Amino acid sequence: MAGGARANAGAGSYPLRSLVHRHSGMARKRQTRNLEIPGSMLQAALRGPVASPRNDREVWMRSAKSILIALLAIASISSAHAQSLPGGFVYLRDIDPGIIQDIRYATSNNFVGRPLAGYGAGECVVKREVGLRLKAVQQDLAAQNLSLKMFDCYRPARASLDMVAWSQNGRETAAERRYNPRIAKTELFRLGYIASRSQHSTGAALDLTLVDLKADNSGKYDPSKTYADCTASVEARPPEGSVDMGTGYDCTDTKGHTAAPSITPDQRAWRKRLMAAMAKQGFVNYSKEWWHFSLPGAGGAAYDFPIQPRRN
Repeated sequence: MAGGARANAGAGSYPLRSLVHRHSGMARKRQTRNLEIPGSMLQAALRGPVASPRNDREVWMRSAKSILIALLAIASISSAHAQSLPGGFVYLRDIDPGIIQDIRYATSNNFVGRPLAGYGAGECVVKREVGLRLKAVQQDLAAQNLSLKMFDCYRPARASLDMVAWSQNGRETAAERRYNPRIAKTELFRLGYIASRSQHSTGAALDLTLVDLKADNSGKYDPSKTYADCTASVEARPPEGSVDMGTGYDCTDTKGHTAAPSITPDQRAWRKRLMAAMAKQGFVNYSKEWWHFSLPGAGGAAYDFPIQPRRN
């Protein structure tokens, strides 16, 4: 949560750019201008050139070709606008489709128990530079039969506000307590675990783990099953299809701190392995969350555009 769903130091200082600012006026005007060009081409093609009796077939062929080109241009522009992302953002799948994704806030398998506002698809969206560096990390890990697994990437600002509202809704279920075994949810905001702004909304922060590709990763989360809390043994807590880092993802507990002394040597070794792989490409870990990393200098303004399904 914190590095991921939760607060980050200084997160509240990020200026917010919303979809309204970036897309409602300027983008619509750009779209209209772009569509006018092929539209006029199509109209001209339909009108056609003035035919001469000697060259009717040639004129018809040129007109048909113009119509086809115009239709292809319209289709291309419509597709581009449907998939466009602001501010240099990209879908990670377009950079490296081999990186495993389990975007938890697009599902009910998270500390809120439902998809968060703005998560219209389980897609990892990042700044392009971040995506390219993740690709380099993945290439290094592949030689070790390992893979990255993304839990969260860009997060719409509205999702952080959704978390704040959840923390103050006056209810606390057993499923929610799995993530906060020793801290009441009403205290999460005051203690800095949840904030109204998150570094994730800049596209430069990530929540992730490692997957051992040689291991059996077939275990799936069952919402009807009762699991132990996030600090329990890997056999008792919800399965995540990844290596055992000592706690589950988004675990609000000192055991989730990267350098926690209460974990086993094997768990510590996995955390160090993840940190080393990420540090090689310039990523910095958040000390209170073993799963949270950011790329200094790659952020900037916070955004609030929703995550939409990626189109092939």
